Amino acid sequence: MKLGFIFSLPRAGSTYTQRVLSAAQGVRTTSEPWLMPALLGIRHGTAPHADFAYDHVRKGLDGMLGSLPDPEGAWRRAVRVMAEAIYGNFAGPDELFIDKTPRNAVFAKEIIETFPDARCLFLWRNPLSVANSINETWGGGDWKTYFYEYDLYAGLESLVSTWQALGDHPRMKAIRYEDLVRAPDRHWPGIFAHFGLEYRPEYVARPPKIDVAMGDQSGQAKYAETSSASVDSWEKGFDTELRKRWARKYLRHIGAERLAVMGYKLDELLARLEAAPNRFRASDLPRILLSPAYHRLDTYVLRDNWLSRHSRRFSRR
Repeated sequence: MKLGFIFSLPRAGSTYTQRVLSAAQGVRTTSEPWLMPALLGIRHGTAPHADFAYDHVRKGLDGMLGSLPDPEGAWRRAVRVMAEAIYGNFAGPDELFIDKTPRNAVFAKEIIETFPDARCLFLWRNPLSVANSINETWGGGDWKTYFYEYDLYAGLESLVSTWQALGDHPRMKAIRYEDLVRAPDRHWPGIFAHFGLEYRPEYVARPPKIDVAMGDQSGQAKYAETSSASVDSWEKGFDTELRKRWARKYLRHIGAERLAVMGYKLDELLARLEAAPNRFRASDLPRILLSPAYHRLDTYVLRDNWLSRHSRRFSRR
């Protein structure tokens, strides 16, 4: 079995890209496995909330692996064996399995190092298009971006730094979503060749649908064929001063250098943002102004704590 990874932010066109590639003979994929964040996130980052006391899990694993001469290497090899065993249920020895999970962006460097033979595609999209698509898809037009700040900040920073460090390797390739849908005949053949696949124009003309448990269902329903209709629609979603203020801050946090790595210009995006029309959205006031409180309160942890106490489970750490 061969492995491929599509690295991107959510709402960056990764489902579309996955659909097109899945049309080729010998390609197998599922909607979003979410396996890599679970395995590679076990030992690093803020200890998550869990019934079985995650802090103890980490101490146990670190203690066991620490007795080995190469603890990180041993862990990576174990992750690779487990992942390949799971992926192998879907792909045969000569087939390509493609993992498309947006949260993989945060673990891009670790994934590349764990699977030294995997082919990887970095898919960039205008960050403001990503944010607007999040609002449209999961907020029904209301502000929903606050729910995905981990991806928008940590995910994007990881993608850019990983590309800067490893992007010159032959296993790596990068493309902008805007280029894929505006000039598919020009860019898609190179994407297929990168994964060792045969390209046919009909794959792009009408990409097959993928059964989804996680991932983009709306795009598949809306676009049965390759379309560039969504490329410039982001400006309509930044039509209030509160949204523009958030966008300015976000773009400046990313910075001109990182945007250039992705193929975008800070000044150009800022100018287009200012040219967008203004209107009033009452729902923006609580959703944008109170979003810092949402992250500080961590409502999911509060909910789980309440459920834990009412079910007499007290082992959480």
